[in-house]
Amino acid sequence: MKNSIIKTALILMVSGFTINANAATGGVKAPEQVTAEFTARYPGAVLKDWKMDKAGYKAEFKLNHKKQTAVYAADGTWLKSSIKLSGTKDMPLAVKTALRNSKYASFYEDEIKKVTTQNGTLYVLTIDNHSGSTMATEGYGNWEDYQVTFDSNGLLTSVKEL
Repeated sequence: MKNSIIKTALILMVSGFTINANAATGGVKAPEQVTAEFTARYPGAVLKDWKMDKAGYKAEFKLNHKKQTAVYAADGTWLKSSIKLSGTKDMPLAVKTALRNSKYASFYEDEIKKVTTQNGTLYVLTIDNHSGSTMATEGYGNWEDYQVTFDSNGLLTSVKEL
């Protein structure tokens, strides 16, 4: 009797985990090789969601109290990951110095992401010269919004006007 109660409890518990895991994926089910690679690369990560990205399967998760994403090809190959940084203090000295010495030094950082690919690490900054104001005057005057990208050595690799 005691064994059947324990077995029933275990079955219900496993079923509950499966339901919660499927709910966390938002309906997108990543292939087994993708989930295996994700688990191996990010042990201890708390998966929020799997989504389809133009490049492949995108995992949204938290690790070490930070929101992160990782993208995998259907065969499980890791393509890239990104993490939102809380400020320039989290960037390498070479990148901070390059930003400080660029024409964007006086711009406000709206968002900073560290993007890692098989080719290396990039720092992608969304910046503006108007302190991120969302007032009705937004768009009037000489407002400039950019996405600038630096490599880990501080080389400005791209500038995109937003």
